[in-house]
Amino acid sequence: MTIDAAGREMSRGWSAGVIEGFYGPPWTKAERERLLDWMARFGLRTYLHAPKDDPHHRAVWRRPLPAGAVAELADLVAACASRGVDFVWAIHPGLDIRYSSADDLAALLARLEQVLAIGGRDFALLFDDVPGTLEPDDARAFGSLAAAQAHVANRVHAWLSGRDPAGRLLVCPTAYCTRMADAGLGGAGYLGDLGRLLDPAIDVLWTGPEIISREITVEHLRGVARLLGRPPVLWDNLFADDYDAGRFFVGPYAGRPAGVRDHVRGVLVNPNNELPLNFAPLHTLGRFTQAGAYFDPRAAYLEAIRDWLPAFTLLPCGAEPRPPVSADDLVLLGDCFYLPHEHGALARRLLDAAERALTRGGDDAEVRGTAARLVALTNRLADLEDRGLVHALARRLWALRDELTLLLLRLDAAAGRPRPDDDHLPGAFRGGFVADLRRLLPFDPGPSVASPRAFRPRPAILRPARRDDLAGCFRVCLETGDHGADGTPFYTDDPDALARIYVGPYLELEPDLAFVLEDEQGVCGYVLAALDSRSFYARYESEIRPRIAAAFPEPSGDPATWTRAQHVHRSYHHPDYHCPEPAATYPAHAHIDLVPRAQGRGYGGPMMRHVIDALARRGAPGVHLGVSSRNDRGLAFYARLGFTELERRGPPGDQTVYLGLRLVPAAPGELPS
Repeated sequence: MTIDAAGREMSRGWSAGVIEGFYGPPWTKAERERLLDWMARFGLRTYLHAPKDDPHHRAVWRRPLPAGAVAELADLVAACASRGVDFVWAIHPGLDIRYSSADDLAALLARLEQVLAIGGRDFALLFDDVPGTLEPDDARAFGSLAAAQAHVANRVHAWLSGRDPAGRLLVCPTAYCTRMADAGLGGAGYLGDLGRLLDPAIDVLWTGPEIISREITVEHLRGVARLLGRPPVLWDNLFADDYDAGRFFVGPYAGRPAGVRDHVRGVLVNPNNELPLNFAPLHTLGRFTQAGAYFDPRAAYLEAIRDWLPAFTLLPCGAEPRPPVSADDLVLLGDCFYLPHEHGALARRLLDAAERALTRGGDDAEVRGTAARLVALTNRLADLEDRGLVHALARRLWALRDELTLLLLRLDAAAGRPRPDDDHLPGAFRGGFVADLRRLLPFDPGPSVASPRAFRPRPAILRPARRDDLAGCFRVCLETGDHGADGTPFYTDDPDALARIYVGPYLELEPDLAFVLEDEQGVCGYVLAALDSRSFYARYESEIRPRIAAAFPEPSGDPATWTRAQHVHRSYHHPDYHCPEPAATYPAHAHIDLVPRAQGRGYGGPMMRHVIDALARRGAPGVHLGVSSRNDRGLAFYARLGFTELERRGPPGDQTVYLGLRLVPAAPGELPS
């Protein structure tokens, strides 16, 4: 048990949950109760009530809540309590508050008093999405927006603490992501001043580097904590869809390594507006909260899809039973509506195949099959028993069906089989003022700061791996997954397939022997090792392989038709734990991978020597590794390091050569810089 800055006992020092904080129609009472049932099931313990388009939240915040609204809130507070969920009530006065006005402060406290009276104890004061300047009277009184907001927040906190010392106050700043802070929103030094002036017990909400952040790293959060003088509470917009009426997001909670949990005071997601579409995202957030040091988003997603499947029961029609919607159907659909910055693996594969077929005349059989399957699925989903789910999906599925039908028509035309039944009529299809405006204003974000042309290289550094390096190491594994070449084209259906074996277990089971090479573009290589191979494989067998095998069923059918990822999936169920003899002499093992930009620059030798020294210091008498018999360059590299051949396995011409190196105790040394 730990104690936070306010003296409250917290079992893990943080909590996870949901913010109803989107723009659009607020959820109904029935929807909120359904949400709370899901939250209780998934282990999510905080609900923050902040519906942007509820007039009592922002527009008319000074007026007392009417009796009907108080009664609805009382029911919601009770519903949260009955499920073990903490209720946080938010108010948003920032649009027009006068920070120096005693009347405005009194109106604010009167609102909080109403919620305290019905059992509320935790509150949030929101200053997001408001002008970053002060009115003249407030500017004279406080000098800066940060000082004005801290003044009001501290007064509210002191007043609440007098009513309930265990109550909690959260504040959302006006600059709530790095992009806003870098743009100077709120004035120079706004966030640092706000963190310095706020009472340390007040929590601060933060969305990450962006409003909708693709990744949030531990290093980023450390910097935010230093700036604010406290770890933030994540207001995570990863699943929010209020900014794009054409999409929704049912992919996994991803881009946030498990180590994030140790550097925040909470993780709250602002989800899809449509309540029925949030089952899988919240399911995966729950798994994130319960995971150990290693969290596999794709595996969590597949588990969530299987659990969501009963919601896709079809209405009975006629005497014959209808073929049910399958988990594979739902994974394919979900991959088309995955995450804001990422398509799911099957959707990426369809796009790649469609691009090849349309621009290079490639084989279109896979495209036709997948597109036709999706079109048929969108038609069937109109007959779901859960009509709320149908209505949440309807417009997006219609748009998907239209585009896929157009794709099939274009493929037919390219093959010399034009069809007369094209109903994609100008004006009706992709029509309207907004569509025309988009054509007038093509969007080009310009060169990325991480693009090779904008990159000015500096020497890479080798350092111990951290929890938030998992995604970067997974990318290295993929980009070297074709016998050292880029494996991305061959693992489109599951880009993380190899890394679940060759990266994840090492970061989880042997973190002290995991080292990453990092340049200005991020992780560009790694060297990973296990001190005792047999012990390592035994732990992998008992602690990791069962959950991977459960998430990825063994493929069936003719292996000749399997993708490379499916062959790897089979190895999840039939692992080969080979240790070359004499195993007692060479018990440790290691492997190294470098992406192309880091190859040929002299990094490999120091990396291997570093991990060899680390194994020697831990008492390993020897280390082994495997190299393809076709990799002449690799065999020569290891020979220069002193490795000698132990044995060969596999068919002639495609063998694995096992090499070994005897070790002597090494003195402690510094990481190369």
